[in-house]
Amino acid sequence: MPIASSELVEREISIAAPPSVVFEFLTDPAKMVRWMGTEAVLEPWPGGRYYVNPSGHEPVSGKVLEIIPDRRLVVSWGWEGGALPLPPGQSTVEILLEPDGDGTRLRLTHRDLPPGLCTFHGLGWDYALPRLAVVAAGGDPGPDPVRSIVRSTLMAARSLPPRYLYRLGRQRLRTRTSGRRQR
Repeated sequence: MPIASSELVEREISIAAPPSVVFEFLTDPAKMVRWMGTEAVLEPWPGGRYYVNPSGHEPVSGKVLEIIPDRRLVVSWGWEGGALPLPPGQSTVEILLEPDGDGTRLRLTHRDLPPGLCTFHGLGWDYALPRLAVVAAGGDPGPDPVRSIVRSTLMAARSLPPRYLYRLGRQRLRTRTSGRRQR
């Protein structure tokens, strides 16, 4: 099992929607996939399942560790499939929502990331959180760039160490090849 480090990602964003609306986009699977992912299973209670497939290729899963409606969501997080050295549930994502005038101040902390994965996860949150801000405020965030195989590969190439790029590419090729054989 990889050793977690003290590396973490911290992000903060203002959203022109009240905390109750933002919270729905964090805990309702149908609303979640409007800003992040191709599919989601979110069980909004302590111990509930947390599963999101951000790109359609490598799903993330974990458990809900703490939930305070409209204020706080803490989930364990890790990648299924073994291409990245962060198995399901190994890291922790904490999201705090604070009223900010008529809107919300969202603070995200992603901790316990293995060495070399901080930039990759930071870039992922940099793509996702502005999309959340748009959709929670009633807008259309447009096509998700992470769903594009080209864009997600470029994101990975800019942010992952080479040893992980190789593993990720090999896993994607296996997935695509095995999918073709089943047809």
